[in-house]
Amino acid sequence: MIYYKSTRGNGKRYAFSEAILKGIADDGGLFVPEILPQITLENLKLLQNTSYQEKSIFLLNLFQPDYANGIIRRIIHKAYSSNFDSAEIAPLVHLKNTLYVLELWHGPTSAFKDLALQIMPIFFSEALHKDNKKRISNDEKPLHYLILVATSGDTGKAALEGYKNKKDITIMVFYPHGHVSQLQELQMNTQEGSNVAVYSVDGDFDTTQSLVKDIFNDREFNNRLFSEYQTVVSSANSINWGRLAPQIIYYISSYLDLVDKKVIKLGEKIDIAVPTGNFGNILAAFYVKKMGLPIRKLICASNENNVLTEFLRTGIYDVSNRTLIQTPSPSMDILISSNIERLLFTIINNSEQVSRWMHELKADGKFEVDNRVKAILQQEFYADWVSNINCLQNIKKIFHETNYLMDPHTSVAQAVVEKYLKQDGDTLPMVICSTAHFAKFPNDVYKALKGDSAAPPADEFKTLELIFEYIRGGSVPKSISSLKNKRIRFNKKCNADIDLAENLIIENIVS
Repeated sequence: MIYYKSTRGNGKRYAFSEAILKGIADDGGLFVPEILPQITLENLKLLQNTSYQEKSIFLLNLFQPDYANGIIRRIIHKAYSSNFDSAEIAPLVHLKNTLYVLELWHGPTSAFKDLALQIMPIFFSEALHKDNKKRISNDEKPLHYLILVATSGDTGKAALEGYKNKKDITIMVFYPHGHVSQLQELQMNTQEGSNVAVYSVDGDFDTTQSLVKDIFNDREFNNRLFSEYQTVVSSANSINWGRLAPQIIYYISSYLDLVDKKVIKLGEKIDIAVPTGNFGNILAAFYVKKMGLPIRKLICASNENNVLTEFLRTGIYDVSNRTLIQTPSPSMDILISSNIERLLFTIINNSEQVSRWMHELKADGKFEVDNRVKAILQQEFYADWVSNINCLQNIKKIFHETNYLMDPHTSVAQAVVEKYLKQDGDTLPMVICSTAHFAKFPNDVYKALKGDSAAPPADEFKTLELIFEYIRGGSVPKSISSLKNKRIRFNKKCNADIDLAENLIIENIVS
């Protein structure tokens, strides 16, 4: 069995289900597998012409989760079924020349987070059921879990949808007030389910994420939750290993799609471009490359919050003098990228050094890696960023060139790819991750198509009508159109105060 350990080296080993239940290690580190399983060309050959579900079963079994094979098969077929509007689950679409778009937004919330957050909650529930069954047989009280989520936009809705009405689980989502799109906010605030709660936080995403991490690290409060309410705190953010493992699947799927389309032969390399803020999505691509998928370069695309570009180029992670900038791609408006910790641990396999860097980041707002690590970062990644203006201009440009309409996050990735191609001059097939449907960001897409001075209607649903008139085709995804007549259940705002947040947690657990 493959066990999981902390990036900060507390010495404990956990099974797959235990790592998912805990979410974050006791020492504040993130769980990583002790070894990365390998994928051979023979494996890939056997996976050709199989369904997305069969690829998922194969890949997740490589990580040796402590579930019966029949349970894994049942979980995957439940997670990836009619809740996606494409039978391919994550279709690969030709854009132009050697560029291909991997559409990761065909799930129930129209964002790439669905690929993980339709499957992770079921794994979580199975693990909780097994653990509580054991506790009851030992005359112990069953546990209740509190899923805490900080979201920059898409994770919140996807997590709420995945965990709604799950037995013995409460989920609370915190998002930065005024820093998500109106439709992202509406998706969260109309969420159905008896075990869900949503709060906006006065501050940006980093403030929100720090609040949630501080709750995780408040041992006195966590001890109180356990002793008084038999409640344990866990996470659905990409700090949880259960989020990352399913994301590896779609990179394998996209590679095999290129083979099936006869764009490449099995064993030939490709490049992959990912718009990223918290570094989880591109980290999954990094992992699958280390596992053996033939990838040459990983293109890390940032918006004006370009701390990742700076870090991957210079080896210096510095947010000490930065202010978070609001952009048309709000899910990437992040300065503290949690999964950098996993990346560094995978490169150096030294928990003491990783722990020092993370403590420096928390204390001083910056750290610097050594020359060896910097060289590896520069070899593995190409990093660049796109301004707000160029992001919107590129949406219109690509639409007029290809008749393909991108959301702002995908536009950031595609624009960075253009920079990379000018510099590199190579023609390897490039897979560009499209992380959300454009309908989630109607105001900015409208401005992109009509010009920055064009004022969209106050009603975002009317804006969507105008967009679809402009592009002369298509329809609003059901996950968006169904919001129009839904009742708003949540509209509470709170300060980024840990005592206040912890009081809200108690209220929700008691109720």
